[in-house]
Amino acid sequence: SGYTQRMATDVTTLDFEAMAREAVEKAQRSCNPIDIELGEYEVVLDSYAVADMLQNLAFMGLTATAVQEERSFMNGQFGKQLLDPRVTIYDDGHDTAGLPQSFDYEGFPKQRVVMIDHGIANAVVYDSFTAAREGKPNTGHALPAPNSYGPLPSHTMLEAGDASVAEMIRSIDRGIYVTRFHYTNTVHPVKTLFTGMTRDGTFLIEHGELTRPVKNLRFTQSILDVLHDVKAIGRERIQCSEYITIVAPAVHAARFNFTGITG
Repeated sequence: SGYTQRMATDVTTLDFEAMAREAVEKAQRSCNPIDIELGEYEVVLDSYAVADMLQNLAFMGLTATAVQEERSFMNGQFGKQLLDPRVTIYDDGHDTAGLPQSFDYEGFPKQRVVMIDHGIANAVVYDSFTAAREGKPNTGHALPAPNSYGPLPSHTMLEAGDASVAEMIRSIDRGIYVTRFHYTNTVHPVKTLFTGMTRDGTFLIEHGELTRPVKNLRFTQSILDVLHDVKAIGRERIQCSEYITIVAPAVHAARFNFTGITG
């Protein structure tokens, strides 16, 4: 199978033929997948996989509620270098790279919040309730009430890097290319462990080239470890979403732990 996704506020900016080509080419290349040995691999994660990872990270711990309930990976880490210095994660409801939203569901103006600043744990997002509880400014990230999540960075973006996907692939002697993830779930929020499966285009990288399709793989992996061991970040970003708006580039990471084959 193959996959593509794009979102835009102006339908004329979407190239439907290119989108169809991308999905069809992935599907055609995915025929007759092989088994591979399980374990850690160097990986290129396409934007769709990175977006899923960022969405999980947002729900796990980039909120004031998670910090106040002491179940966030950010607890006790503010001001510390957690990730590769090339990693900057921010939320900006006004950025036209995403789907702009000027105010939250309490009617409060959305503020730009840099949550991870060049790898340093910097901030989380607030709504009126969590801001009052902690005596902090409201950042305008309330969800519709009632909800069990509290505030949420609903326009999460990873700053672009300077590499192309082709350059990432060329730099790998043996690794895995992952188009996207499926059925991801949190295992341990403080450790940012999540689990899921690859889907819609998983390929073996050998000597700098995509060679053979691989059967879909199950994984259990720390998101922070992936973003700590970054080797390159893509210069092109894609806007995609399931529950929240995410803008993400591809990422080349040194290690990713594959634990099973799903078929």
